[in-house]
Amino acid sequence: AAADLWLQAMEKIFGAIHCPEEEMVTLATYQLLGDAEYCWGNTSLMMKAAYNEYAWENFKRKFLAKYFSETARERYEEEFLK
Repeated sequence: AAADLWLQAMEKIFGAIHCPEEEMVTLATYQLLGDAEYCWGNTSLMMKAAYNEYAWENFKRKFLAKYFSETARERYEEEFLK
């Protein structure tokens, strides 16, 4: 849930500062620390090769896949729906 909350917080900030979509990945990755920052270095190379850009939706998909597993997401959704 921490990864999802982090993304929500970033999107809230983006809305508040009227951040253009093409700058979202740059600003979000500036906030990464530790393991997430290290992993982004490798992931960014793969994303650049695959998508030729760092689109926000692609970043979110990769970030959640790494830090918010499908099982955790399902548990989170079940708790939310109760």
